[in-house]
This record gives sequence, structure tokens and C-alpha cells, in this order.
Amino acid sequence: MPETQFGSIIFCLVSAMSFSVGALWSLKRAGAARRKKIHPPAGFLAGALIFVSVYGLNRLAFPAFPRAALLFNLVLLSGILVFPELKKKLRRPRPKHAGKKQPLEVEALALERMLKIDPLNAYCFERLSELYEKMGKPDRALGAAREAQKLEPTVKNKLRVEELTRGGAFPAPRD
Repeated sequence: MPETQFGSIIFCLVSAMSFSVGALWSLKRAGAARRKKIHPPAGFLAGALIFVSVYGLNRLAFPAFPRAALLFNLVLLSGILVFPELKKKLRRPRPKHAGKKQPLEVEALALERMLKIDPLNAYCFERLSELYEKMGKPDRALGAAREAQKLEPTVKNKLRVEELTRGGAFPAPRD
């Protein structure tokens, strides 16, 4: 094996460091997009593995093919740094509503789940009645208001049932 030169060692160190930093930067950006952090031990391990592998490969390839190794390192490093941005630009934009439910629907589903756990919760029925009315479901709103009135016969609940009965032209319940 030919005697290693100081320039070769410097090149291998610099390229391995740049690969490690570039890969960790790319991982950090990908994690930030998903609101996740890279834990320091995991980041150190990933950086160390990348550093050792790139340094070792450069020590083998650079003395024999210096220009090819330099070009290969630059191409791969630019790929690591540009790939996340390119991937983001090439991705098709999704509509804002795709796969997302409206906030009223989400709250209504949460209240329905709460009522499965605690079916005697009058407040949940009151709030569910208000949500159904806002969502344009007067029959379900009236049903929830009637359940709230059965559980908690207050003046407020009675007026709510009367208001929904008048507004939606629903018949009054027979008691």
C-alpha cells in the first residue's frame, strides 16, 4: 500500500464530516416536517456510522482514483442536501380538506364517544345538540336536546327543545 499523504487524509476527513453533517441536517429537516425530534444519542450514532463508512471508503478509493472519488463525493453530498427539497417540490399538492374532518364533526364524534362511556351526561347531550344544529342536522339536534331534557329537566333544556321543535317543525314528544 502506498504511503498515505497528508492531503489524502484531510480530504477523507472533510468529506466524511460533510456527509455526516449533511445526513444529520437532512434527517433533522425530515423530522421537523413531521414535528419529531432527533434524540442526541440516535443522531450521534447515525453521524458516527456515516462518518466511519465514508472515511473508510474514501481511504480505499481516493489514493487509486482521486478525481473519481472527488466527483462521486460531490454528487452524493449534493444529492443528500438537495433530495429533501426536490422531494417536497415534486410532491403533488393535496387539497387542504383531504382526509381531514371539519372541527365540528370531530367534536361531535368525541362527544358521542364520551356518551358511550357515560350515557347519563346531560352536558354532552346539550353540547351535541348545539353542534348538530350548527352542522345542519336539526333532527339529530332535537334528539340530543330531548335526551338532555330527560336527564336534566331545567328551564334551559326545556326552552331548547321548544326552540328546536318550532324551528324544525318537529312534533312535540308524547310524555
